[in-house]
Amino acid sequence: MNFIMLQEIERTIIKYFPQKWEKKNISFWIRKSRFNIDLEVLNKNLNIPVRDFLLRGGKRWRPVLFLITLKLLGVNWKKYLDVAFALELAHNATLIIDDIEDSAELRRGKPVCHKIFGIDIAVNTGVIIHFLPLKILLEKRDLTEKQRLKILRIYSEEMINIYFGQTLDIAWHKNPKIIEINKYLEMARLKTGGLIRMAMRIACVLANKDEKFEKDLVSFAELAGIAFQIKDDALEFTSNEKIFGKSFGNDITEGKISLPIIFALQNSNLEIKTRLLQILKLHTRNKIILKEAMNIIKQSGAVEQSLAYADNLIEKSWRGIETKLPQNKYLEDFKNITYFLVKRDK
Repeated sequence: MNFIMLQEIERTIIKYFPQKWEKKNISFWIRKSRFNIDLEVLNKNLNIPVRDFLLRGGKRWRPVLFLITLKLLGVNWKKYLDVAFALELAHNATLIIDDIEDSAELRRGKPVCHKIFGIDIAVNTGVIIHFLPLKILLEKRDLTEKQRLKILRIYSEEMINIYFGQTLDIAWHKNPKIIEINKYLEMARLKTGGLIRMAMRIACVLANKDEKFEKDLVSFAELAGIAFQIKDDALEFTSNEKIFGKSFGNDITEGKISLPIIFALQNSNLEIKTRLLQILKLHTRNKIILKEAMNIIKQSGAVEQSLAYADNLIEKSWRGIETKLPQNKYLEDFKNITYFLVKRDK
């Protein structure tokens, strides 16, 4: 991962969410107050929850991939750190809401937002930071009006896609059942592919690329996003809680129909398949039962099958885009972050 870019992203986070908001910070978001704005309350119930969540870390690969893409396409990436941050902000917004919907316990190794600040504050925080990227994009002065309109359209389209995908995901884990692989892939294309697609499409707008190039980059982004999701699903069964940052057996507790679970159901006999579905429907946190389910999945060969599937997708995505990208010294950086999506261990 590009350390310089990561540092710049962290600085941009602090620029918008300093340790303590002053009136000048608030005025960027809501302009000048007419009466008397309660800074103490806004700091306690918005700035602090956002900072707590954003500054836990995270991989930041979406904004870094966006900046590396700009660099590859001949655009000065330092001019668009605010846009990169907008992408990361949107991603974190979806995570806060996702944790509430999934009744999650941990995120990045710490209690989820709603466990620390309460459901009301977490919902409000998650909702508002879906909209804050729009403010950043609207106030970005070195965009042409045509670029701004295109980027706002992209943002709205991809956020819609993410929540259509989330609708499918929620329905399946509420009532776990055997899902066709193609249905899973479409869910992941919409949900996980949304932000990487957004990053690539916005990079194309800023680099003034034509529709053909954007279409090729979007095709790459979708496959890479799905590969990332599959790797994430597989890590549930290969990483310990401390490294992965999520609760033990989290996906099983949720009843989540991930690719390893789909493969495990396909690979198992009727008795084992029935038992695994039964456990998924329990939504249990009982560690003995969770361990039983995890053993079923591991013994079925589903984890290795999923990892191989992710590797094949990333290879396919790279082969599809490699020769269509500028053949300059930044191509290797783009390739490295592409393969990072499936080679990481957390």
